[in-house]
Amino acid sequence: GCSSLSSITIPEGVTIICDDAFHGCSSLSSITIPEGVTSIRDDAFHGCSSLSSITIPEGVTSIGYRAFKGCSSLSSITIPKGVTSIRNHAFEGCSSLSSITILEGVMSICDGVFSGCSSLSSITIPEGVTSIG
Repeated sequence: GCSSLSSITIPEGVTIICDDAFHGCSSLSSITIPEGVTSIRDDAFHGCSSLSSITIPEGVTSIGYRAFKGCSSLSSITIPKGVTSIRNHAFEGCSSLSSITILEGVMSICDGVFSGCSSLSSITIPEGVTSIG
């Protein structure tokens, strides 16, 4: 029901972007996530096909299942050092995603995280990663 939403600024004080918060917001092209957010949960931005860039703040520690699945306009992403786990299928179907930088701190990259990322030409995985699904 949010297919016309094109931009949003999440206010300071928000700490969690809950399951399905912006799921299916296909016109969403711009979003500002404040520094206080610690968790981006399951399907939070699933199907936001117009979202071309997003900055994940340093305080985020987890990226949920399918969090950015189907964000087909997303071209690059940096996973901050506070994130310890990138859950299953988090970036699946991000067909424009060409560059991914994962900073130190991530220990686990779960199954299918980059499945269907057909434009992916560069990925940086830090030494601390102990599991890739």
